[in-house]
Amino acid sequence: MPPPAQHPAHGQHPDLERVRSRVTAYVYGNVLVLAAVVGCAPESVRSGRAVVVVLATMVTTYLAHVVAHRVGEGVGRRRDEAELHLRAELRDATPIITSGAAPAAVLAVAALAGLEGGWAAAAQLVAVLVPVVRLAATGSVTSRLVPGGPSRSAFWSAVGLAVAGSLIAVVKVLLTH
Repeated sequence: MPPPAQHPAHGQHPDLERVRSRVTAYVYGNVLVLAAVVGCAPESVRSGRAVVVVLATMVTTYLAHVVAHRVGEGVGRRRDEAELHLRAELRDATPIITSGAAPAAVLAVAALAGLEGGWAAAAQLVAVLVPVVRLAATGSVTSRLVPGGPSRSAFWSAVGLAVAGSLIAVVKVLLTH
């Protein structure tokens, strides 16, 4: 079996299964947080309801992701192996939490400042752009986690991912609101 990949900052990479799990959580979290922000009515920014929507989306997505992985990864494993994997998954799913933190903070500042009209819309736009930029940065993020570094195809794939994630978020909002 080949040795695990190495992490440049610490001299060793997390193994590829962990990298895949983290990237999955990163993408999934950003797409769902993006849909949550897009789906908020403009008046919910001023009232603070948008913050609650984003935080609730972030937390419930994290929990659903961890539970789903726990069930799936527990199939055919001994209890101690499944528990070990659960601990790893709790860490690997943290990108879902980070996906919602900045948009929630932007929306919280807007609500606390009592922004209305165009200013509230501008704050919501900033909160929308955060996960879009994070999706576009996926190539950069993943290139730091695996050997070989960044590539031109990773860049264009990430741009495509930002577009696809945005379209998924818009379709979700259109079909569910």
